[in-house]
Amino acid sequence: MSSHLLYLGLLALVFLAGAGGPAPQSAETNALAKVKSLRCVFPVYSSGSWKNGEPQVQAKTGQLSIQIDSIDVQDGSARFVGAGETSHVIAQLSGWSLHFLETGTTGSVNITTVFSQEARDKKMKAVHSRHDYLQMSLPGFVSEPTVSQYYGECETGL
Repeated sequence: MSSHLLYLGLLALVFLAGAGGPAPQSAETNALAKVKSLRCVFPVYSSGSWKNGEPQVQAKTGQLSIQIDSIDVQDGSARFVGAGETSHVIAQLSGWSLHFLETGTTGSVNITTVFSQEARDKKMKAVHSRHDYLQMSLPGFVSEPTVSQYYGECETGL
C-alpha cells in the first residue's frame, strides 16, 4: 500500500512540475518580436456611452486605419503615424501579444493589441481601444466620457 502511495505522490509531482504554464517566448518563436512596423485596419467598432447613468453600447461600422513604425520591443518604444500626427508610444511584448500604449495630454488613453494569430491573408488579429474624458459643462451640455473599441487586423512590415 505504501509503494502505491509513493507512486501516486511521484506521479503528482511530475504532473505539477510539467504544469508550469506556457513555454517562455523568444525572438525565434514569437514572430511579433521581430516586427518593425504595422499597418492596421479596423472595419467595425463598438462605442460606449452612458444614458441617464446607465452604460450603453452600440456596434458600428466605419473604418479606422493606423500605422505603427519604429517598433523596438527591446527598448519598449514605437511611433503611431496617422492623420498628420505622430506620437511616441510604449510598446510591450507580452506572451503572444504586442501591446501599444499612448497617453494624451488631456488624459486620453489609446491601447492597441496585436495578437500573434492570423486572421486571414497573413494578417494578424488586432484590437484598438480609445478612452477619453474632457470635463466640460456648458448651458444645456455636460460632457461624458467617450470610449470605443475597434476590431480588425494588422499587416506586418519587417
